[in-house]
Amino acid sequence: MSTTFSIIVPIYKVEKYLNKCIDSILNQTYQDFELILVDDGSPDNCPQICDEYAEKDKRVRVIHKNNAGLVAARNTGIKAAKGEYVCYVDGDDWILDNLLQTVWDKAISKYDVEMVVYSAVRQFTDTQEQIPKAVPEGLYNKNKLKTDVYPYMMYDSRKTFCTGLIFPVAWNKIFKRDFLLKHYCKEERIRMGEDNAFIFECLYAAENVFFCDDILYIYNQLNVESMVHSYDSNRFDNNKLLTGYIEKRMGKKDKVIDEQINAFKAYWLIMAVFHEVKSDRKIIAASKHIRKKIKETKVLEGISYKGLPKMAKIYLLLLNMHLYIPALVSAKLVTIIRGK
Repeated sequence: MSTTFSIIVPIYKVEKYLNKCIDSILNQTYQDFELILVDDGSPDNCPQICDEYAEKDKRVRVIHKNNAGLVAARNTGIKAAKGEYVCYVDGDDWILDNLLQTVWDKAISKYDVEMVVYSAVRQFTDTQEQIPKAVPEGLYNKNKLKTDVYPYMMYDSRKTFCTGLIFPVAWNKIFKRDFLLKHYCKEERIRMGEDNAFIFECLYAAENVFFCDDILYIYNQLNVESMVHSYDSNRFDNNKLLTGYIEKRMGKKDKVIDEQINAFKAYWLIMAVFHEVKSDRKIIAASKHIRKKIKETKVLEGISYKGLPKMAKIYLLLLNMHLYIPALVSAKLVTIIRGK
């Protein structure tokens, strides 16, 4: 039996926040939805919590699987979904009770829309911070997407480098399921930046997208155990997977998109250097690690300096000249100055 919405929640080690997440979904004012809880082999009490909700509410379905990462968990949910539209909620986040109703009223009931993008806030201990939204509210057809979104979606040259027009996350977007099944991320080995792997492809493939100003999602910044806060020694390998996947799916079709992909590759490489300074490695060890990984992954190959800002060109030049220690020292200084 079909329904309007399928809400997919991938779950792994979020026991502390899971009840709040699920309750926020079940309390939606718009009731025509199914909730698919994908337990990705979570080692805590999350599997039991999921089963308890399924016993109490017929809208809840639980899928238990061996741990294989976020992409695989989401894909399991997509393939099981029966709704006309699909949205994601991370297991440590929560949503406002009018999310589905707002999306229905503003976009889906009026337009045959393939994607809806809405606003969100970051939740800290005592404060909230709105995530910047750069696209004005309204329906964007293909022509408007080409002029107003595509030239800036991955890298907005009008802003600071590493800033794109689109916040590339899955959880503040709703997709028509038939459309999503053509464009979801097939590369399940990606463990960082996995949303980028299909969000930009979906936007580029969409015939129409509705951008909604309403704040409907709470992005939890309190879960310090989440991958966002973790050091990953395989960052360069992941970047190769991620950028290679995007290039394969979107590259060599449109000059504007190729320029965006080039900037994206440069950004992710430079951020991998910054990622190293947050590790416990001494700078010499970090330098050796960067040297090894750049040689293995060949992530520098094919990145053009054209169209990139001066600072990005300097970092790329340092890496191309094997000056890894100066690159790391510079990244460390920038990190200290920015207080991050």
